[in-house]
Amino acid sequence: GFASIRWVNVGFDKSIIGSVHSHPSGNAGPSRQDLLYFKKTGKIHLIAAHPYKGLGDVACFDGDGNPLDLEVVD
Repeated sequence: GFASIRWVNVGFDKSIIGSVHSHPSGNAGPSRQDLLYFKKTGKIHLIAAHPYKGLGDVACFDGDGNPLDLEVVD
């Protein structure tokens, strides 16, 4: 399935710095639609790809779709 958020319903919130969503295809790379969305919704974007078993299935990108290193700290 597909779900999306209408940002007009979220309102302005300076604490929102990016987005996260999943790709059931197994490809964590951004689609053309993702790249358009990234430019409008912040500086950091995560894509989790199937099989969703760990950090190896998650990719991080900047607002232009360039890959970023992802570091998780506790």
